[in-house]
Order: sequence, then C-alpha cells, then structure tokens
Amino acid sequence: MNKFYTLLLLSGAALSVNAQQINGSFDAEWGKCVPWTSKGNTNAVGTTPEGWAISNVYISKGITATVGSEIEGNNGGKAVKLTNINAAGQAVPAYIALGTPWATAEVKNFMPTNADGGTWGGKKFTYHPDALSFDYKRDNSNGPEDATVVAYLWNGTWTQKDVPGNTSIVGTAKKVDMVDRDRNVLGMPKTNAVLGGDVTSTEGATCVAKINYAITGNTKKPLADGEEDKNEYEWVSKTIDFDYGNNVDAKVEKINVIFSATNYFGDRKYIVKNNSLSIDNVKLIYWHGLKSLKAFDNEGNDAALEFDPNVYTYNVNSTFNDLYTPKHTKKGAGAKVEAKYDAKTAQYVITVKAEDYDAETNPEAVSTYTIQYAKPSPTLTSLSIDGHEFGGVYGLANEINVTGKYNDNAEVTYKASSEYATVEKSFEGKTLTITVSEEGTTPTVYTVTFEGKENDAVYQIPNSNFEAWTAEGKLNEGWHSFEAATGALASFAGPMSPKPNMIEDGFEGKAVRLRSANIIGVNANGNLTTGTISMGSADPKDAANYNYTDRTNVSGNLPFAGTPDAFEVYARFTPGTARDLTDEEKANGTEIKLQGRMQLILHDNAPYYDPELDTQAGSKIASASVLIPETAKWTKFTGEFNYVGEPSDKQYMLASATTNPIPGASKDDQLDLDNVKLIYWHALSELTFDGKAVEGFNADKTEYTVKGNLADDSNKIAYKVKGKGANASTSVDPENNVLKITVEGNDISVNADSKTVYTIHFDNTSTGIGSISANEAKNHKVYTLGGVRVNGKPAAGLYIVDGKKLIVK
Repeated sequence: MNKFYTLLLLSGAALSVNAQQINGSFDAEWGKCVPWTSKGNTNAVGTTPEGWAISNVYISKGITATVGSEIEGNNGGKAVKLTNINAAGQAVPAYIALGTPWATAEVKNFMPTNADGGTWGGKKFTYHPDALSFDYKRDNSNGPEDATVVAYLWNGTWTQKDVPGNTSIVGTAKKVDMVDRDRNVLGMPKTNAVLGGDVTSTEGATCVAKINYAITGNTKKPLADGEEDKNEYEWVSKTIDFDYGNNVDAKVEKINVIFSATNYFGDRKYIVKNNSLSIDNVKLIYWHGLKSLKAFDNEGNDAALEFDPNVYTYNVNSTFNDLYTPKHTKKGAGAKVEAKYDAKTAQYVITVKAEDYDAETNPEAVSTYTIQYAKPSPTLTSLSIDGHEFGGVYGLANEINVTGKYNDNAEVTYKASSEYATVEKSFEGKTLTITVSEEGTTPTVYTVTFEGKENDAVYQIPNSNFEAWTAEGKLNEGWHSFEAATGALASFAGPMSPKPNMIEDGFEGKAVRLRSANIIGVNANGNLTTGTISMGSADPKDAANYNYTDRTNVSGNLPFAGTPDAFEVYARFTPGTARDLTDEEKANGTEIKLQGRMQLILHDNAPYYDPELDTQAGSKIASASVLIPETAKWTKFTGEFNYVGEPSDKQYMLASATTNPIPGASKDDQLDLDNVKLIYWHALSELTFDGKAVEGFNADKTEYTVKGNLADDSNKIAYKVKGKGANASTSVDPENNVLKITVEGNDISVNADSKTVYTIHFDNTSTGIGSISANEAKNHKVYTLGGVRVNGKPAAGLYIVDGKKLIVK
C-alpha cells in the first residue's frame, strides 16, 4: 500500500478530519474476529482489520471456518485475502464488510439445511461519495465464479422479524429481529432461499445510493513469450460509481461496504472452494467536476462551448448578460458549486468543491472552470443633474439636449455599469461631457448640451388664478404635474397618474382640482408644482419620488425675484379614504389625517427637493405652508414665510400642492385650489416718538399727531418696518409741519400699489417756533441746520436765523 496514504490513515488527527472516508488501508494492527451469532457468541475465529469484519464462522466448539487472512498489500503494507472454503459439510462464502457478517444453518442427517447469511448494520456516515476505488487480485482458477463488490448508503432503519442467526447442529437456529439487513436496505425481493419474517421500516427510510458490481475473470499475470507459468496474480485498480438514482439530495446516515470472493447474493450451492479475492487501498471517491456546461451570448444564443469535463477554460465571443447565465450540472453528489461573474475580468468562474474538500488536509479536491467573455465598454446606468433623472426605462442616450442653463454648482450624480470604471466630466461652452473609461475597453462618451434658456424672475406665480388652460385640458403655464414628470417611471405617468382637472366653479372663474387615486393597488396623491415631479419608484414613500426645481428645463423651474412675507390661497377639500396603518405605524402611534396641503419653498441657485433633504438645508431661504382640512365652501388660507436664510441674487420658488402631505396616505381625496397670491407687506410694525409708542398706533392706521415742532423734534420719530423685503423713506413738509414715512413692499417695481404712507402731524401750539419770510431772512445771518451759511434769499425750510431756529416761508 502507498506509504503516505498509510501514514495518513494511521494518524489520529487525520482520522478526525477525514470522517468522509473509511479505514481502507488494512495496515493497522488486526484484532480478534468474533463472529456474531444470534446466541451471543464470544469466541474469536481468526483476526480482522480495524473497522471491518470478516465472515469467519463459529459453528460450535472445535468447529469454525476462517475465510480471511492478512497478506502483503499492493506496494507494501497489509491487505486482506478472502478465500471460499468448505466447513462442516457446507460451503462458506468469504467476504469482508463494514457491517456485521452473519450465517445460519440447521444440520439434519449430517446435512446442512435452511442456510442463509449476509450482513446487517453498518457504520454511521453522513457524506455522499461518488465512487468506491480499491486494488484487488482475483484468483478463480478453481472454477468459474464472479466475485462481488456491494456498497450502499442509507437513512432510516429496516427491521426484519424472526431471522435465524446461528448454525445449529442439533435443533433449530435461534431467531432474532435483525436491523438493517443488506437485502432489506437494498430493496431486494424476498425469495424462498431467504429466511426471516416481515420487514418494516421507519418513516422516510431511503436507500440513497448503491453499488452491486460483479468482478469477472481473474487478474492472472500475463506470460511473456517462453515464460513459464508460475500461477502469479497481479494487483489491479478499480473504481466503481455509486448509483444515486433520484436520491442525490437525500440525507445519508449509514454506510456499508462488502467485498466477496463469491457471488454475494447468489445461490450458495455455486460457491467455488479455494477461489479468492484480495483487497487493498479501499477509498471513497468524491468528484469535483462538471458533467455539462452550456454558455450563451448576450442575446441568449448557445455559445457552442464544445465542453469537455477535463477542459477548464473557455471563451465566448460576446459580452456577458446576466439574463442568460451559463447552465451547468455537477459531477459529484455532494459537491458544492459556486458560480460568479467577475465584472473586472469579464470572467464567469465556476468553482466545484468535492464534498471531502478541506483547505488544509485536502486542498486539491476542487476544480475551477473559467468562461472568458468579451469585456463590455462601461456605460452610465443612470445620470441625474440637479434632480433630473435622465434615461428612465428606455436607457440613457449618448447625446442629450436640455433647454435650461448649466450651473457651476450643478449637482451631477451618476452610476456606472462597472464598479471598476472611471468617470470624468468637463464643461465647455454649452456642453457637459461625461467620459466613462475602463482598462481594456473603448470609452463611452455622453454629451449634455444646454441651450441656456431661462425665464425671467417674477414676483407672482404665473397663472396663479388657474384661468389659462390648453384645449387639451392642461394647465397652460406656471404649473406642472405628472404629464411632465421625469425619473425611471415617468413613461407611465400619462396613462396612469391622477392628472389635475379644470373646474368652472372656482372662487373666481376657473380653478384646478387635484384627486388622489388607487392605481394597481397603490395610492397615488394628486400633485401639482411649479417645479417638476420625479417618479423614481412605484412605492409612494420611496425617496426617489419628489418634486424639485429642474434647472435643466426652462419650463421645469420658477425663477423668483421677490422676498414675499406670506401667501394666500382659496381652497376646498373633500376627504377620501385613508389606507390601513402598518404594524410599525400602529406601534408608533401614527395617525393619518385626511387633509390637503400647499407648500412654497424659496431657495437659492442650487438643487432643491420637496420633501426636503437635510443635505440641501443650506440652500433654503424661506418656506410657508398651509394645511387644508375638510371644507365644502371656498375658504381663504394664509401661510406666513419663515426665513432661515438671506435672499439671493439668483433664487427659485418651488410651490407644491398635494391631496395629502403623507405620500400614499389615502385615495379618492379632492382638493380644489384658486387664486394663489404672494403677499408683500408694506407697513410699519412699530412707531415711536421720543422713545415712546405713538398713541393709537396700528399698522393699518396712517394718520398720527404728536406734540412738538417739526424743526426741533423730527429726529425723535423712530419706526420699524413690517415686511422682509420692504423699504421705508421719510420726507418733511415744513409749511404744514408734517413728517411722512413711505413704506414700499418688495414687489413695488411691478406693483405700484405696494406701498403705505404714514403721516405724522406735529402740533406746536405750545412749543411752536417763530417764522420769517424769505425776503426778510435774506437780510439776516442764515444757516442751515448743518451749519452752512445761506447767502441771499433762502428756500422755504427750517434754518438758524441770527442764532435762532426759524421756519423760512
């Protein structure tokens, strides 16, 4: 026997990590062979290898049969020789097994009758070997006869009643219940020559795999020309596959292996005395290869690999398509197969590990098949500019034209088809160029050309009274809904999403109606915006769904000039039906309210979404919103802007209206809107004289009187302006002793009425000052209040004349 193999099996450590093998070397010290009988024999008959039992027979004291012996093995070491013999008038078959050999007969009139035998039981075992290999020598020179190799794997238990289990010279053999008898496990039919009663098995008991192989002929050493016949036999190696049938995936619990010098299941009367079978190097084989392999091109056509199990590298003249992955079948009942495509190398690698693979003790029990595909040029699978998702379900074009302007701070995001690709972008003129490169491929170039169009900034939302509609029933300007959506699902927006409708009974003239609807089991909110809707997911709550300012599209954003203080909208709302709460929402105490909402967000020249993102907080200038509960009549709702940032030279208004602020919260809601108006305050919030509030001050009251004279006390007037972008200026009317404060709203440039004038009358009846005509003053020393002397006739106003304050008329 091979010395390395011998040392491996003799090592205790090796045995502990090789539970997938049986002790097939026969090299360890042989022990006593105590034949099993139903009467509990304890007498030894010869010896037997460790882990095995030879079919030596104990009949009675002084009557035994030894059919197995120790011989020199193939390439040294030990082997077992099995020789058929006659004993006590009967033929004794020679075999060795992992289970327990047994034999029975009853001697009557000096002749054996009711003879039977075989093996019961086996070894605990959990693996799925594919074949059994061994070395053997066969001598059948005493008469034609086949030797036999039997092996089987099973789970569960078979029990046969009333099996005689000893040889009786006088009387009948003792019967026992025999567990896992070879014939029963193998499912062989009961014949007249087979003794024993009924057979039962545990539920699900299965013979998982088996071998029943006949060794024909002999291994007599061929003679050279003129060589004398020395009747020598040589060692031959043999490998036999297990037959799993349809039980490849079945659990294995036990194993038995039998080598017999005769036809193991044959009629005992044909056993030939002195025919022998020698066995060495018994080993369970675990395959680690493929039986078949088929690959496809990227259109699903057969790539015609001309597969050979011993060829491990193949080429496919096509790029890989994960819709058409290679198909394979493994060779190895318990083999483990791992298959994975490596995008970096464009290789599909199939690794087959035998069931007895171990990285330390059996690292070679693995086969690797590699299919080399053509490496594809990397592409962009998605491209987003300032929230505008290009491509959608139809893929991404290499040349894209957009109407808007490119911004230096544009948020450009993308995903490449390969994680190993390098993406570079540059902007020149009107074109954004994106180049996707990967080693070993041709780069893919995308160009996005910006036409540079942009609308003028406004102070009010165009078509805010919803009077302008197209002949097709769409809002004509200012507002957008699903018909202009972008994103992966934008192509489904037209026929499926709830669109805004024109109604005639608005608060004044026409108005717009939003509805929520259930579409294929999903609630979709009614949605209207001055920006653009992104439809990125069928799940309403997905972050890929949002309204946004689309700066790439001239009609997808609203440049805004003002800094409004509030907005008002006329609305009415009819609630629908709320969806059921999820278990998580119930646990969190979530409540779904049926209400509409309108929200206006003012932001700087940067991307902005609604729902808002924390990462965009720095771009927000102000926002205002109103919630609209159930109301059957047109009702005015007003929302004030909360400013968190300073107005910008370049800013946008993102206004959005929805049937519910919670995405997908309800269906069949109806929200009607009319007369959206931005309000710019132009008033005073505070007015004081000499540090005290002017009596009776109210922002809506424009006429006041204070005690004092304009010349001496005008600087005692102080005020604060109400209005984020409002401005105030003062003027005096010396002739009438009046000070005027004019407050202009932020939209004064487009709305002449956006101003309020406050008039403060100074009552100088008790503290008035003197006056002098201009003609009289020209003959005196006249100075302005700033100390500049006036020569000649002064204009009307307040002066210091000869050291006194006087009004010059």
